[in-house]
Amino acid sequence: MSESEFVKQRKKEFFYKKAKEEKYRARSAYKLLELQKKFHLIHQGSIVVDCGAAPGSWSQVALEFVGRGQVLAIDILPMASLPGNFTFLMADLTRESAVDKIKAVLQKPADLVMSDASPEFSGIRTMDIGSAMNLNYAILEIAKKILKQNGSFVCKAFQCSDFPDFVKDVKGYFADVHIVKPKASLKESAEMYVVALDFKIRKLQTAQ
Repeated sequence: MSESEFVKQRKKEFFYKKAKEEKYRARSAYKLLELQKKFHLIHQGSIVVDCGAAPGSWSQVALEFVGRGQVLAIDILPMASLPGNFTFLMADLTRESAVDKIKAVLQKPADLVMSDASPEFSGIRTMDIGSAMNLNYAILEIAKKILKQNGSFVCKAFQCSDFPDFVKDVKGYFADVHIVKPKASLKESAEMYVVALDFKIRKLQTAQ
């Protein structure tokens, strides 16, 4: 095993073991915890929509902060329930019907739409990156339809030729957009997180 592979494996083991010890369903919980610490995305009373939520680690983190708020988790596959003000909705995020299903469950417009989702990968890079970007755009469309004014959006995306265009589209609706790679992400991974704050229901006139 090369030195880089050794470091990569140790990092995976560290967050995997930490997640097991702290009862999170996946190591990805630490990515959201880092984003929460930096951007204060979730507050007491927040309405949070977790898109592509399975196995549920991001929903677990959100429930730690919402108090009497609400966490709605959505996935195309079944997911075990969580304690607290939690609802699971089985739906295909790429279908237009998903928005109506979400609105029927929400108490009010969402404060945060977040996603750590990835599509099923085939191993063919160009196809997989395209599928991931299509999913990102589908979730952005959902966010635009269910977020409250000044709400927030967090989405995992993979660096590719279409990534700058996706970020530009996000900037068309959010006044403050950041590109972040959490410490729990592997250095070699192409994944990045788009953190968008201060949603504007009407498209901004001058998107950077």
